[in-house]
Amino acid sequence: MMLNESTPARSTGIKRFPGAMLRSFPALMLIAVAAAGCANRYELEYERKLIESQNVKPENFKPDLLAFLRTYLNNPEGVRDAALSEPQKLMLDTERYAACLRYNSKNSAGRYTGLNNHLAVFISGKFDQLVELGPVTRGAGEGALQPLREYCNKASYQPFPELQQLRR
Repeated sequence: MMLNESTPARSTGIKRFPGAMLRSFPALMLIAVAAAGCANRYELEYERKLIESQNVKPENFKPDLLAFLRTYLNNPEGVRDAALSEPQKLMLDTERYAACLRYNSKNSAGRYTGLNNHLAVFISGKFDQLVELGPVTRGAGEGALQPLREYCNKASYQPFPELQQLRR
């Protein structure tokens, strides 16, 4: 049997009122925004807990740092005046453990470059990245790195003979 204009269409049992969808739209939007807000709050809480779980004080950090410096330095032999501070909590983009490192190394031409500050950042108790802070001088420029330079200028350095004994 074919439907034609004289055959009534099946009813779904839903009565449609003009404008009913428009009247319920604000309520639906309110529910959607509330659900999104709850999801966002839980997501932020999860990220905070993840960062806290990764913020572990590094205990045996020198071997990790030395392994990186062996490949990072143009000439790892003959490093002078190496000094390192103990890792302390520092607020970067998030709170992380960081240690200040300074040393005088040779460039690719074999000449010493002068004493430079670096910041070693640790995640989950392991070395993650080295931030170059530049030469150790008073007023070494302004900018985004200035607070980190000030932090390292005030750091309590201890000799780091393992870096001075580093070989290729």
